[in-house]
Amino acid sequence: MRTAIVAASLVLCALSSARADDLAILSAAAVRPGLIEVPPLFAQATGHRATVSFGNATAIQTKVTAGERVDLVILPPQQLDGLLSLLGNRTPLGVVRLGIATRLGSPQTPVTTPDDFKRALLAAPSFGMPDPADGSTSSTYLVKLLQELGIVDQMKVKTILFPDGTKALEAIAKGEIALTVAPITSIHVVKGVALVAPLPEAIQLKTTYAAALTKTSAASPAANALLQMLTSPDVAALFKEKGIDPP
Repeated sequence: MRTAIVAASLVLCALSSARADDLAILSAAAVRPGLIEVPPLFAQATGHRATVSFGNATAIQTKVTAGERVDLVILPPQQLDGLLSLLGNRTPLGVVRLGIATRLGSPQTPVTTPDDFKRALLAAPSFGMPDPADGSTSSTYLVKLLQELGIVDQMKVKTILFPDGTKALEAIAKGEIALTVAPITSIHVVKGVALVAPLPEAIQLKTTYAAALTKTSAASPAANALLQMLTSPDVAALFKEKGIDPP
């Protein structure tokens, strides 16, 4: 597949200039497992370099509005809305779902319904999640979900907040907390962590992630070649391997 991606990119990048460009990408961390593999393929195909920085939506929006140099932004569409004056058209890349995570080797109870999930939360000695103040998609949703399940008070005494979802997953691996909910893409890449199950379909959060070029890079052949690679069938297949479903 990697060879096919490079071959396809050689065609689309024939239009690129002989001068190698350095492109900057700001992206939500949920698509990291697939996206992190694209810059080496892009460099091999075009000679252009792309650097990816990951963060939550609030941090990315702050950087873009502050004028930090960036060529392409990847966020959920509703969070790209806050940057409309600075970005071009949005292109959907993929969908990420949430999953329940525990320490590798820990006993696991099947979770297939919302009631199963509620029982698992109440039975867990501790629960970790990103601090809702960070504005991340998953933390905002989890606050709402705990309210809908009617267990906010019970969970408050055993919930530990982390700067981001990756820190919560690392705490799971160290045995510092028993349970967390995170993007399935992130669960698969943290060593020592096991996926118990995706969130049950009735309470599942399916987050679409989209890419948009900044208006200052909209005319750049290299930036457009990068966006074209990200939306190619071969990269879509690569994303699927990493748990990022087609949009």
